[in-house]
Amino acid sequence: MTSNKFKIELLKTNWISEEDTQTDLCAHGQMRVKIGNEIVVDQTENDGWTISATAQLLLRTLERNHTKENPVGDQLIPCCGHFLVFDNDMEEVYIGSCPTGIDWEVTHENGIVTLKTESGTKTKVDFENYKSEVLNFVDQVEEFYKNSPEKEIPKDEFDRKGYLQFWKEWNEKRNKWKK
Repeated sequence: MTSNKFKIELLKTNWISEEDTQTDLCAHGQMRVKIGNEIVVDQTENDGWTISATAQLLLRTLERNHTKENPVGDQLIPCCGHFLVFDNDMEEVYIGSCPTGIDWEVTHENGIVTLKTESGTKTKVDFENYKSEVLNFVDQVEEFYKNSPEKEIPKDEFDRKGYLQFWKEWNEKRNKWKK
């Protein structure tokens, strides 16, 4: 087995509106992702990807596969991910996004994670290395929230339920993988 690199770096974090950071619930930013020798994403020209949704979706890939047939979300790096849907019949929050985004497949077998990009680059990474990269990214995104003004919980019941469940799921999944 050839073990190639998987690297995800958070380059910049921001809210869409710097004037209204308390009601902006989704963190955005720029990132660089390298799978094998392929740079999957290197920054972006707009306000950035929805890094809070990316972090949540990557947390899901720690315990299950993400394939076209069985995705953990629409794409692992969504342009937008602000539409959070949850009801009591759902196990996880649905993170709605536009069709713009970047994706790759993640499969697990015997402690090895295989990553396959949309262009066909395939690399194998030891699960512990994969987990470390994902958790480092997740922790950086969470730190951005902690260092920002406290969020105003949505008053609308639908929006409030989705947002609160997003963080409940985040905390449960993150705590499961404590370092």
